Amino acid sequence: MLRAISTTIIGAVLGMIGMMGMHYISMVFYPLPVGITMGDVDALNKYMEITPLGAMLLVIVSHAMGSFIGTLVATLLSQVSEWKNTTAFKYQFLVIGLIFTYAGWYNLETLTHPNWFKIDLLFYLPAAYLGHKLVAKKN
Repeated sequence: MLRAISTTIIGAVLGMIGMMGMHYISMVFYPLPVGITMGDVDALNKYMEITPLGAMLLVIVSHAMGSFIGTLVATLLSQVSEWKNTTAFKYQFLVIGLIFTYAGWYNLETLTHPNWFKIDLLFYLPAAYLGHKLVAKKN
């Protein structure tokens, strides 16, 4: 059980790192205006009112990729041959998907987003499931 928890935490952390990496890559196409940083919540809220649609779509892709990467890593780590594949490992994708969904909901509550952006919450669990199914071994 401790191994399942460890791999889930490692997957979630690496997924968050992957998600932030995707955010920074997307800033190549849609850079933040001069004077706005990712840590300045007030300035980000003002910018969110005029953010281009393409930038918002890349944010959704970044969020889904974070959930996908996190589950992919956790599933790969849980399949190390010395470890027994217990039932806890089979539901890692759900835990990671829910962690990302909660973080996405918190993000929606913290920053100003357009109303349509709430569809972002619909992509975390399917992305996690896809990451799991892509590398999960059949028993």
